Amino acid sequence: MRLIEREKLNVTEAVILAAGQGTHLWPYNETHAKAALPVGNRPLIHHQLDALESVGIEQVWVVTGYLEGNVRAACHEWLDFSTSGMGVQIVPAANTIGTACSARAGLLARTDPQAPVVIVPGDLLFHPRDLVGVLSNSFEDEITCLVSQIDKNYCQDGISADVAGHHIKAIHAHSRWCSSESRAWTGLVVLPAGSLEDLVATPEFPTCIEIGAMPSREQALFETIHQLLRRDRKVNAWEAVERVVDIDRPWDIIEANTVVCDWLTGGLAENQLAEGASIDPSARLEGHVALGEGSLIGPGVIVYGNLVVGRNTIITDGAYIGGNIVIGDNCKIWRGCLIESRSVIGHRCVVGHGAEFEGVMMDESYSFHYGEYWGILGRCCDLGAATVCGTLRFDDGQTSHRVKGRREVPRWHANATYLGDYVRTGVNVTLMPGVKVGAYSLVGAGVLLQEDLPSRTSIFIEQTCKRSTWGPERYGW
Repeated sequence: MRLIEREKLNVTEAVILAAGQGTHLWPYNETHAKAALPVGNRPLIHHQLDALESVGIEQVWVVTGYLEGNVRAACHEWLDFSTSGMGVQIVPAANTIGTACSARAGLLARTDPQAPVVIVPGDLLFHPRDLVGVLSNSFEDEITCLVSQIDKNYCQDGISADVAGHHIKAIHAHSRWCSSESRAWTGLVVLPAGSLEDLVATPEFPTCIEIGAMPSREQALFETIHQLLRRDRKVNAWEAVERVVDIDRPWDIIEANTVVCDWLTGGLAENQLAEGASIDPSARLEGHVALGEGSLIGPGVIVYGNLVVGRNTIITDGAYIGGNIVIGDNCKIWRGCLIESRSVIGHRCVVGHGAEFEGVMMDESYSFHYGEYWGILGRCCDLGAATVCGTLRFDDGQTSHRVKGRREVPRWHANATYLGDYVRTGVNVTLMPGVKVGAYSLVGAGVLLQEDLPSRTSIFIEQTCKRSTWGPERYGW
């Protein structure tokens, strides 16, 4: 998609909006800032900083609020490994009430608040190729936005834009309908010089709504664009050529990780073994593997596709590994376990002895002694022996979920199970399709969990037992 050639906009600065509370993301919002969520075993903001670095951005301001320390730690970790010299500065803004408000705080923190800037939502996964596309089609005195394909069954879940002739014609917030011109508005925007006043003039309640809608109080960046369109300002659109994931619901975490699995493993054309890494001759590889320092693939392992492994990880003793999988540092994957395709195993995790896993396992979690799990396993979770989850309903349907009181059927991964951080299950627990368990909760042995369990809650079975005497006399002695 190319626009008419005009004077290109020179952008060297970016603002990442990472202040939001992620209220639709329960149970993960309680312990994770959205920008620091693990995606492909790296915080999401690392992928954003990589992309900004690759296009020559020189300075990034990260606006923080909720769980600021999580975002700050992720940024410091990225800086430890960056060699480009791109600066990253934290801008605390705890009292912002929307993305326009956060963007304004980021602009005001700069030496020149009126200079052109890239605005990046802290919960957006995008490919560097699309950032190049947006910047290549940004021009003096014009706004350019990244848009993507929209699922017409889910228009009401987010913000949409009417796009015609490479321009945005209208913005709709949680609209009931879509047209052939509708695209998902991602929130990634390039603002030209002098845009600060446009952000300041954003109303507290969005007006790009339909009759009967009930907007919450927020100074939103999409409303800023809506106001500019009403004043006949030109707003350009670049439609993404790669997958874009707005991580707004729990199931979006799975989707973002599967996308990154494909990106990381798709480019492997040969085995890549770092220093001290090894592959046992008895292992069967049906794709290519990249092993970090000190990692090994041991006897009897079968890998059904491409695989990326971190440092000092052991995969051995007949483990079955699907295709396009990412495994972190210092893991032990062994004893006949099965990891399904396009899964991510975090750092310092254990999967073994007949356990089956598919989805996203966050750092330092444990699945051992049989069991079957599909979904997200939060940090430091402990699955008791023979913990299983239901994945297929008898009606072959998709599970509906409650999100802030609203009933929703996810567009993907509706029947997956979602365990928050620091959750434990007892032996023989059964988790029915789509259940969510809040952080710091415990599911006792033998429980059949059929509904969401709040955070900091335990649930146990109460059973009635009958006791009587028994002995040799029962057999005629």
